Amino acid sequence: MSISLLLSLGTLFCINTFMVLSLTPSLLPKQLLSWLIGICLFFVGRLIVPKNVTSSKWVIFIICCLFLVSPILLNHITRGSRRWINVGPLSLQPSELVKPFIALFLITSGQPLWVIIPMAIIMLQPDLGSAISYTVLAIPVIISRPRLIKMSLVVIIITALISPIIWKFALHDYQRNRIIYFIEPQKDPLNKGYNVIQSTIAIGSGGLTGQGFKSGSQGQLLFLPEKQTDFIFASLSEELGLIGIVTLLIAYFFLIKNLLAKAWQSSDTVQNLFTLAIAAEIWFQAFVNIGMNMGLLPVTGIPLPFVSVGGSSLMSLLFSLGIIFSK
Repeated sequence: MSISLLLSLGTLFCINTFMVLSLTPSLLPKQLLSWLIGICLFFVGRLIVPKNVTSSKWVIFIICCLFLVSPILLNHITRGSRRWINVGPLSLQPSELVKPFIALFLITSGQPLWVIIPMAIIMLQPDLGSAISYTVLAIPVIISRPRLIKMSLVVIIITALISPIIWKFALHDYQRNRIIYFIEPQKDPLNKGYNVIQSTIAIGSGGLTGQGFKSGSQGQLLFLPEKQTDFIFASLSEELGLIGIVTLLIAYFFLIKNLLAKAWQSSDTVQNLFTLAIAAEIWFQAFVNIGMNMGLLPVTGIPLPFVSVGGSSLMSLLFSLGIIFSK
């Protein structure tokens, strides 16, 4: 691992710790525990050579799908959805934890259409944001095979044609409302459009240097919903300002740059594609989370990688980095 990669991860750790201390200090022990477990999983991941899992790919896929179903079967409802399972002091989200294994399955099988099954299970939880993020895992497989590129174009065209049916029957009311009030949040500023309006206010109020530790008016005075998870970028912008935003983006830039460099250097096709899948996933999650905080994309509940409070995404990404640097 390069020094710039370690510095990037160290910067993200510092930003995450700073924001947890500022916004929800009671959650700091759980967050530090998640980092500790994630670091341990990184070293576990280093023991896994991606091409060696080819013979077990279907077993891995079936176990992942069963694990994804577990929150539905356990019927543990949190804020109207069944996405988490409780393990000791932690609430774990299977849809985040199985991502590296689903990526390995897609790459070793060369069949990206199988991603539809875990996506369908996640939609039942319901969790549209996580389901959409799974499509990113299939992109490296698709671009490595010209035949799949043509097939993907056909799927995109068909999806566009049936989008009215998806809008009417596949999406829940709250999901449709997110899109409607993303386009026009002022239509219902005190209810459906409230989150986006408060988020953009928080970002704009940060200025160059921010309002300082525990001094953000929107986050600290509870005007900003989900300030430590979905809208942590807005909280960060408010307290650390443009300097904090630039620091965060630089950390992501060097993290993804190092992953892409690792992918190009690898002579192992499976390792190469897995690295590209994880790099694409980190970029996608950061892009969508920042976009929805700025009111440029609908609110989807996708976490900001390594920064949003919560252990599942963090542990999954650190485990994935371990696999990437296993050789």
